[in-house]
Order: sequence, then structure tokens, then C-alpha cells
Amino acid sequence: MCGIAGAVALNSTPGRLSDPLDRIVERMAQRLTHRGPDGSGLWSSPSERIALAHKRLAIIDLTDTGRQPMEYAGRFRITFNGEIYNFRELRPLLQGLGHVFRGESDTEVLLAAIAQWGIDQALSRCVGMFAFAVWDARDRVLHLARDRMGEKPLYLGEVFGHLFFASELRAFRAIPSFDARICTQAASSYLRDGCVSGALSIYEGIFKLPPGQVLTVRADRDQRLTADWPQPREASSPNELRPHRYWSCRHAATQGRKSLIMDHSAAIDQGEELLRQAVRAQMHADVPTGAFLSGGIDSSLVTAVMQHQSSQPVRTFTVAFDDPRFDESRHARAIADHLGTRHEEFPLREQDIVAQVPWIVRCMDEPTANGSFFPVYLISQLARTQVTVALSGDGGDELFAGYNRYVLGPKAWRRTQWLPPPLRRRLAEFLSSSGLPGGWLTGKLARLGSQVGSADARRKLARILTSRTFTESYLRLTSWWTEPSGLEGGAEAPPRDWPAQFGDDLPSMLLADQINYLPDDNLAKVDRASMATSLETRLPLLDHRLVEFSWRLPDDVKLRGSTTKWLLRAILDRYIPRSLIERPKMGFTVPIDKWLRGPLKDWAGDMLGDTAFEAMFPVRHAPIRRLWDDYLAQRGPAANEIWALVMLSAWSEAANASRSERVEPSIPALQ
Repeated sequence: MCGIAGAVALNSTPGRLSDPLDRIVERMAQRLTHRGPDGSGLWSSPSERIALAHKRLAIIDLTDTGRQPMEYAGRFRITFNGEIYNFRELRPLLQGLGHVFRGESDTEVLLAAIAQWGIDQALSRCVGMFAFAVWDARDRVLHLARDRMGEKPLYLGEVFGHLFFASELRAFRAIPSFDARICTQAASSYLRDGCVSGALSIYEGIFKLPPGQVLTVRADRDQRLTADWPQPREASSPNELRPHRYWSCRHAATQGRKSLIMDHSAAIDQGEELLRQAVRAQMHADVPTGAFLSGGIDSSLVTAVMQHQSSQPVRTFTVAFDDPRFDESRHARAIADHLGTRHEEFPLREQDIVAQVPWIVRCMDEPTANGSFFPVYLISQLARTQVTVALSGDGGDELFAGYNRYVLGPKAWRRTQWLPPPLRRRLAEFLSSSGLPGGWLTGKLARLGSQVGSADARRKLARILTSRTFTESYLRLTSWWTEPSGLEGGAEAPPRDWPAQFGDDLPSMLLADQINYLPDDNLAKVDRASMATSLETRLPLLDHRLVEFSWRLPDDVKLRGSTTKWLLRAILDRYIPRSLIERPKMGFTVPIDKWLRGPLKDWAGDMLGDTAFEAMFPVRHAPIRRLWDDYLAQRGPAANEIWALVMLSAWSEAANASRSERVEPSIPALQ
């Protein structure tokens, strides 16, 4: 796990840069030191038309033979972020084909695989999480690639006729005269989704390489990155840079649905074996390794399988919150005791977390409204004092139907469709009003989202009532701002991808979350929060073989009645007594409404009084202030909507403050 940066000239006469290309790329990498504090490297071609930089977090092969950018066979150079988990299986195969290795790293095995089979075939054989750039000096091409599910980030953009790329957006601010203009479409996407979704970034002209894709840049050809990247137009020019897929989650879903595993016992056995393989491969490291253990289904299952295959007690970590509504430490402790792990419990007072919020925002790189960013950052910071690698249970909800909305969303839609549209609209207005008792509509309805209060639950139901189709209701249910009160200034967010081929049922919701929410929000959050502390997180449940397997499961093996993640629970029964697991889903988040009305009230008010919004949208201070006043008076909007605005402004302030800094500021550690 590392930080990468680089650039390549897109044509024979690129724009003139104020500094040598290698110096610019080196400064970009300096802004990624938190991703790789153990070493750095820089390589540039004699022609100075390409440069690669690397910041190393040493995990496998800690010697100099693991340093990057790495050269192979006098032809290839690579800067690589991530892990190839099956490199020990690929290595003897490649040795049998005549390849000779100098060191013990997975990076060298990846290079040999590319040399042997080409980029696409090599990636099809690799199991891992990664983002990398590899230069082929013989064919004079640069390949940029990203892992299948989007665990590792890769941003790219054209500046002065050069294609620059990096692990994080902050690196682009090291490019002289880089125009850090806010992309209004991306800002609108953020208001709707709570994150910048799809291929856009918050900066105009900077994009994400989509998961499961490769971008090939051919040197000495007049190429360009177009504003509609990566979606091709009907009359696109051959000189326009377009990525291609080597793996597709949508294709995996379509193919999996053609060969369902109807024997439930066989499904449990196969799922357990695939998980055991994934965990076993991801346990390998030359540095201390542990696991996050919240006490929930996913983290408990990963930890149990990990401990079952370890000869020593696994290091496990959990956070003990002083707010009992969010504290799962006693459950995690009971599971750790049962499994015999070496358990570390970090007590966190709410005042400690709140005090850190303005500083932790500086780690976001892009704005995110996901409140769990803060506890993920803090537990990563604390775990990093003990280990360099931590396995986590992320991905289980999206693959195996763990969110309550998969149960309650369709149920609410079906049960309200008999009402005439005028009555649905009136009921939606009633539910959105502020005059209802504070405890009204709790219980099951409140589980439409994790930790929502009754007011937010009412608004979620109101969104379902005012939707014309189930697709619209689900997209609105999973949105932050559905009607941003004109804040977007007419810049519409790109539509979210909805897999219509599956109809209005569970597979559509799962696939929509796997191609939208998972990479754009959840995985981005985990990567940024953990890497800000120089901790590598590994996610066994997102092994692509498990992803493909999940699509071969009938719906009732994932969601059985109101029981979510049925298959994972069945596997977990083989390791942990059900009495230690069965309880309502709690999720890893923070009490947003309580914070906004309490300890963060003054800070949030300052953020909403800032001029950041005027730079993003053609709006003045008054509309923002009115929304804040209405929220405080409990006339609306909802807490999560206000939180999204506060985080956007706070991110903008932090980005502007660090724009001129050579290295990003560190975040103070908890005392």
C-alpha cells in the first residue's frame, strides 16, 4: 500500500511547464507521504517526457529489492499501490516460464506477469487491490490500471498537454498553475450522494479511473483527455483517451444469475471455502497484522476465519465509545474472548472525537458526508500503534444484503402504492412537517437508515411516497439532498447507474450499490481514513471470486424474510455461538444531529457562513444561512442534509489552507 504519482506527455509538442516534469511529479508525491512513510523513489525518461514517483509503505519484501519505481527486464517501469494477494502462486508459474526474480515482492511478480501475458491477461490472473502505472519502453505505452471493485483510488487529468495521475487529488495542487476550480457537476453529485460519484472529481478536468478498467496512453501520438471522459461519444476521435474494461461487476452479476446454486448447504460450504482462501492470502505480510473487530457479522466472520487459520492469537481492535447508542465494545470483547484473539480496546470519549473533527476533515482529500469517516480514521490511528495491516469486514452488506433498506425500502413502496397520488403527496407533506411528536414513527421505520432519528425516518418515507417508480424511490432513499433548494445553480449531477435488467427487486438494489455507493463512498472512505494514518486495510469479502460467487446465490440465501446476510450468518454459526451475534444492526457512524445542535454548533455555523459556496455555486450567503436557521428551529432540513453542507464547506476551507503547502499537514494524535 503506497502513494503513486506521475505524468506523461500526450503529444510531441506539449505545453511548456514552468518546472522540469520530474520535479513536479516529485512534489506531487511529497503530498502523499502519509500513504508511504517508509521510502520514496523517482524515475524519469531521458527525454523527460514521462516521470513516475512512489511513496512506500513497506508491507512485503522490506528490503531495497522492493523499492519503486521498479524496473523489470530492461523494458518495464512501474509505480504500484496495493497488493497482489496470489503472487506466491503466480511466482513459481512464471519461474517455470523462464522469469528470474531479484527480490520477494508482489510488485516484481506483477511486472513479470505483464511481461509474459500482457496487461489484460496479467490482470485477469491477479487477485488483489491495486492502482498502478506501468511504462513499456519497447512499445512506448503507459498503462494505468485500477482493481476490480475500486478499493484503491487513481485520479488523472490533463494539464498543459500532459496526463498527470496520482493516488489522491491533493497531489494535483503541487502542479504549477494548476487551476483548482470546483466542478459544479461534481458538487451537485456530492449534494445528492454525499460523495463525488462516478468518474468525476471535485476539481474540474480531473477524473477517476473507473474500477476494473485500464487506460492505455501511447507516446508520440497526439492524444487528449476530453471533457466527457470516460464515456465515449458516437463520433469520438481515435486520439481521444478512452479506458477499457478487463472485468465488470455488471457482467459478473449477469453471468452469475444464469447459474444459481440452489443447494443451500453447498452454498454455505463453497462460501466458507472461498472466504478462507481470501483471508489466508490477505493475512500474508512481512509486518504486524491484525483485524478490526466491531462485533458485527462481517468483522466477526473475517476475524473468526483469520484466527482459525493462525497459529498465534490474532491482534484485534475495537473502539469503546462513551455513548451507549454507538458502543459495541462489549460485544466485540465477548467474541474476542470466544475466539482467543489478542484484543485491544481503545476508549474514545465523544468530546475527544468532536475536538478532532475540524482537523480530520483535512484527511478527506475529496468532500464526503459519510459520518463514519471519523471513527474509521480514529480506530485506524489507534490500530497503527500496534500493526501496519488490518483486515476489515467492509463489503459484506453490499454483496450479501446487509442493509435494512433492502428489507424496508421495497416493503414501504409496495404498501403505499394503493394510495392515490394526491393522497400520497399530502401524506408526504405531513411526514415532512416539523409539528409531529419527536418519538413518532420509530421502530422499524427508523431502520430505513442506520441511526436515523424519527424526523429523518419520516423524510425517508416521504421520499418513497412522492416517487413514481421503485427505481426512483430507491435512488431518493439513498440520497442526501434530493431537492437541493437551488443550491446546485442549475448544474445537474450525472445520473446514477441503475441496473434495469434485473427489474425492481433485490438484485437491482445490490448491483446499484456495488457499482455506485461501494466504490464512490464506502471504499473511498476506508482508503482515505486509514491511509491518512499510514495503515493498510484489506477487505477479504471483496475478493472478486467472492463477488462472483455472491451473484450465484438465490435471493433467499442473502435475504430471508427480514434476516439480512443469511449466508454469512450461516457460515459464522460454524465459528461463534449465535447468542453472541444476534442483536439489531448498529453500523459504524456518529450522532450527527446531536453534534450539530451541541458541541459542533458554533463551528458548523462558521462553516455555513463561509464564502466557499459562492465559489462553487451561483448562490449567496442568505439561502445557506436560512437553511441553517430552519434546521436549528426544527423546521427542516434534516440533519444529514445540513451535515453534507457543513462538510463541503469545511473541506473547501481545508483544501484552500493547504494549497500552498509542500507537504500536507499531519493530524494530531489522540492523547
